[in-house]
Amino acid sequence: MKKLKINCVLLFIAIGFLFSCEEKLDLSDPNELSTGSFWKSLGDTNTGLTAAYQSLLDHDILQLVNEAIKTDEGWPGFGRPLGKTRALPYYELTYTNGSSYVENRWVSMYNTIFKANQVIEALENIKEDQTTEEEITLWTTQMGQARFLRGLMHFYLHSTYNNGSVIIRDFVPQTRDEFNQPLSPANEVQDFFRADLKYAYDNLPAQYEEPSVNLGRVTKGAAAVNLGKSYLFEKDYATAMVYFDDLINNVTADYNYKLVYDFDILFTSEGDFSEESILELSYSKDFREEIRVWSDQAISNRYAQSTVDAFGPLMPAWLVHTFKSDQMDILDDRNYYDDPDNGRTLKPVSLRTSSLVAIVEDDVSLRYGQTTGVSLKTSFNGWGFGAYKKYTNHDLDVTEGDGNPRGSRASGKNVVLDRLANVYLMQAECMIKTGDIDGALEAINTVRKRWGLVLLGPPNSRWSSSSFDNITYTADSLMEHLMYVEKPQEMCIEGYQTRWTDLRRWGVLEANFNRLAGETYYALTVKIKNVEGNEVNKNFASVNDENIDNVDGLKIIDYEYDAKAQNYNPESHDYLPIPLIEITANPNVN
Repeated sequence: MKKLKINCVLLFIAIGFLFSCEEKLDLSDPNELSTGSFWKSLGDTNTGLTAAYQSLLDHDILQLVNEAIKTDEGWPGFGRPLGKTRALPYYELTYTNGSSYVENRWVSMYNTIFKANQVIEALENIKEDQTTEEEITLWTTQMGQARFLRGLMHFYLHSTYNNGSVIIRDFVPQTRDEFNQPLSPANEVQDFFRADLKYAYDNLPAQYEEPSVNLGRVTKGAAAVNLGKSYLFEKDYATAMVYFDDLINNVTADYNYKLVYDFDILFTSEGDFSEESILELSYSKDFREEIRVWSDQAISNRYAQSTVDAFGPLMPAWLVHTFKSDQMDILDDRNYYDDPDNGRTLKPVSLRTSSLVAIVEDDVSLRYGQTTGVSLKTSFNGWGFGAYKKYTNHDLDVTEGDGNPRGSRASGKNVVLDRLANVYLMQAECMIKTGDIDGALEAINTVRKRWGLVLLGPPNSRWSSSSFDNITYTADSLMEHLMYVEKPQEMCIEGYQTRWTDLRRWGVLEANFNRLAGETYYALTVKIKNVEGNEVNKNFASVNDENIDNVDGLKIIDYEYDAKAQNYNPESHDYLPIPLIEITANPNVN
C-alpha cells in the first residue's frame, strides 16, 4: 500500500510536531497558525525555525535505504539471486513517477521549504522592530538558518529531479494559484539556492558562542560544504576548492573541524556532534515515546532497524570484497591486537572496515556484544555476506525482535549529512581534475592515515613512519581509485544520495553497472573466533575473487547487477521524474 502523505502543493498548512535540536520540546507547530496571529517576535520565529528543523528528520528526504539499493551499494534484502522484496523496484530501476519513493521525497522537501519560507517572511515583517545589537545579531542568525534550510532543499531537489528543473518556492502562498508555480530552468534554480547558501555562509557563525544549547543548528561550515559541492557538481573545480580549503584550513573562520581518531565513538551515539561532523540531523528516542518510529511525526530514527533487516540494504559482494581487501599499514601499532594464543597479531580487517561495516572475517571488533563475524547473519542464498554499521547501535550489547542481534527499532542516533573526511576526498577530486596529483595524494592520504591504511604514492617526509604503496599515480589511475575504492568505502550509504550523484556526474553509471554485472565472486567457508576464543565455521560466507574451494551453484556470485545493467536508461534514471502527484495537482507543470 502506498504511504499516504500530505501534499503541500494542495494544502496551505504542513503537519508536524515541533522538535527542538537543543531541548526537543513538545510544542504546537506555528506553521499551523496564520502569520498574523503568531509571528510577533524573535521568540516566535525561533519556534518556527525549530519546526523547520524538525521537518528535516523526515526519512523520506534522505531515503537512505532506497538510495543504497538504487546505486551499487545495496543488495535488496533477503534472497539470492533475487528475492521478492519490496525493494526490488529500486534495485531493478522499475520505479515510476507515481512511486512513493519519487512522490514522498518531493513532498517532504517542499514541506521543509514551506516552513522555512514562513520563518523568512515573518523575519522580514518584524525586521524594523529589532533595534539593539543583540536583536539584530539574533535576527540575522535566524535568517541565515532559515535561508540555509530553504537553499539546501532546493539544492537537493535540483540534484535529484528533472535534470535540475524544479519549482522555486520563495514565498508563502495564500491561494491555489500561488501554489501552482511552474518549473524553473535548472540554471535559475541553481542561482536561487546558491544565493540562499551564500547568505548563510556570510551571516552564520562558524561556531555558536554557546555550543551546548545550539547543537543541531546549522553553521557557516554547513553552508560552505554545500556551496563547494554545488560547484564541484558543475565541474567548477577552482571555486569548489575555495570552500573546501576554507573548511580544511580555517581560512575565513575558526571552524575547528578535525578527523576523529577515536573509532569507539565514530558512528555511535557517543560520537553525536563530533569534531568531524559539519551537518548533522539530531534524533532522539527519549521524547514523545508514544509516537511509533514508523510515524512521520517521530523524532527517533528507524535506520538502525532498516539497515539490518530483511529488506536491505545488505552489502553487495563487490563492496564486501573491496573492504576486505583494504591494505593495512604494518608499521601502525593500531593494526595489531594481543591474541591469547599467538601474542601480537595483525588484525583480520582494517580499522575502516571494522568501524563502518560488518564482514565475517572480523573476529576482533565487537558487534552487539559478540565478535562481529559471529554476530553477522550470513547465507549464500539468503542474507548474503555483509552489513552496514553506520546507523546501527552495534556498540551496545542488545538483542531485539526475534532474538538476533539487530539495531534498535527506535534509535536516537544522529545522522551525519556532511563531514570533514568527505571534504578531503572532494578536495582531492578537484586537485586531480586541475592537475595537482601531489595535492590530491596528500588529501586522500590524510583520510587513509586516520584508518591506519597503506598510503598512496611514493614515500614522503610528512608520514615518514608509514607504509606506502610506492605507485606512481596518474590523474586517471588516481581518479579510478577515488571512484571505486576510496569514496564508496568512506562514504558508503551516507549523506544525501552521495553515491548516485557521484556516479552520475562522473558519467560512469552505465559502465559501472555493466562492470559489476560482469564480475564473479565466490562464497567460501571461513573459520573465525567468538568472544570466548573458540573457533566457529561461517559456511560459505566469505567473499573471494578466486574459487579456491571449488564451490558451485549459488555459491558462485555472478548474478549481481545483471537486472540493473539491463534496465538502466540515462534519460529515465539519471534524475527522478516530476512526481505524478505534482503533475496532477499543478496545471502549470508540464
